[in-house]
Amino acid sequence: MKEGMNLNQRRIPRGSAAFAACLLWQAAPVGIVRADYLDDVGYRSLLLDLGAAMPTGAGVGVSQIEFGNPEYLPEAGTGTFPGTGIFAGKTFTEKSGATAVSGHAAAVGLHFFSLNTDPGLGRATMTPGISAIDVYRVDSTVSPTSWTDDIFLKPGTAREPLIESRAVQNHSWISEAENSESVTDNDLLRRLDFAVRRDGFLPVTGVNNGSSAVPSLMASAYNNLAVGLSSGGHSTGGVVAWLDGAGRQKPELVTPLDYTSFSTGLVSSGAALLRQAGSALGASAVRPETIKAILLAGATKGEFPGWTRSETMPLDPVFGAGEMNISHSWHIMNGGGQTADAVTVRPAKAWGYATLATGGTADYLLSVAPGTVGTELSAVASWNRVITDSSPGTGFTMAVSTLANYQLSLARVPVSGAAVVVDQSLSPIENLEHVYQKNLPSGTWRLRLSLAAGTSAPAALAWRLESAPHRPGIAISRSGTVDSLTFSGLLAGQAYVIQSSETLASWTNETTFTANPATFVWTTTASMARRFYRLAATN
Repeated sequence: MKEGMNLNQRRIPRGSAAFAACLLWQAAPVGIVRADYLDDVGYRSLLLDLGAAMPTGAGVGVSQIEFGNPEYLPEAGTGTFPGTGIFAGKTFTEKSGATAVSGHAAAVGLHFFSLNTDPGLGRATMTPGISAIDVYRVDSTVSPTSWTDDIFLKPGTAREPLIESRAVQNHSWISEAENSESVTDNDLLRRLDFAVRRDGFLPVTGVNNGSSAVPSLMASAYNNLAVGLSSGGHSTGGVVAWLDGAGRQKPELVTPLDYTSFSTGLVSSGAALLRQAGSALGASAVRPETIKAILLAGATKGEFPGWTRSETMPLDPVFGAGEMNISHSWHIMNGGGQTADAVTVRPAKAWGYATLATGGTADYLLSVAPGTVGTELSAVASWNRVITDSSPGTGFTMAVSTLANYQLSLARVPVSGAAVVVDQSLSPIENLEHVYQKNLPSGTWRLRLSLAAGTSAPAALAWRLESAPHRPGIAISRSGTVDSLTFSGLLAGQAYVIQSSETLASWTNETTFTANPATFVWTTTASMARRFYRLAATN
């Protein structure tokens, strides 16, 4: 089967309901894959930083869920068997029965766990050290060996989903959204969300290629990470009206590949890399909500000039949080888990993990040093939907709790007086929040996570603050002995002081001002025969 070949959607009967499932390479992509996408997503930069200490995914077990009719394995085998060639050193376990190789499954595996890390040699991964892979099939007919049936989710029964022992699940298949299947699809999505919270794995799920609606399965879950394309050639429009949490933004992250199947595999690779990196940082570091928040906070927006968000829509409607950058995300993870308080300045790249009661807050202080500008601040909070078993010991009955309504704000903390909120993320329907600001003035800044309502759940908060020297432009003109100074490139809201000196040995404060707009003109009030001037940013 060649890439780009159109594949007919298969219908999978399920009693009186059905869903259509298909692979995620059946539609023509928009745009062209970049030559070295591992450079674009920060892998090369991180490799230069870390060298031999670069995480490879070693010790991280993963699952690959593939549509199969009946082929679904990246490499042929029976039971638990060794890989060969580009998959040498891998151990595959076929969970849905022996069958022939799927070209689609093999291509996804190349981005997820192969030995190749050079796109110049073919499709490549960031985690060649992954060695244990469970592979499941989504069947085209009712079957006890389908991941969506008895082999894992066990829908429509009084039995819990299978225990997932692996850290990352990859779903490079979809089921198109259909109103007639709302009961079936909501049951499947709830079961996935239940399993994520119970077992602590991260499902990475693709949306469709082309301009179709956001698919029901499995992208429309809450406790997953949905993936699209940096070209924008993927499903948009939010979760459809007949599913839980209609209107939630999907996808949440994009990569510069040609099909969503392969973007999904690459993000799964990134999640596995972070899972290994966080393994020495405590249990909170490897929670799925932490890895999700870190991936989203590390994402870049510069590739998308029209990228936007608002207080009630935390993500861009096409590109989500932006393009994955594993270098940014690794540095966030490496910054370590931070304890919330209102007095201690935290690292510029780090994360926290907290469980709040309604009305509670968790504060994390950041600092932009004098003489610098906070060129970019990206912060993401993520938490899981809570689904429990309402009758443990007597069967499995799902109880869906009210979604925690966490909120996230960014405030400037002055030397004296009350903090001033400059941005906030207040989505009433998402299980994530995102604040994003550029050109922050020097001073102290407060990220505040708060729980406004809903069922309390642990929440992860990840942030990335980039800083650079702040050098405004200064022009001077003289009329007689009176000087006029024009300052440009100032930061809105930044306080400045203009100083003068006759000797450069001592300086006198002439005037202070707060920039708004970005240009300020000051004229001397007294005749001065000779004067030196300088501008300083103050807190």
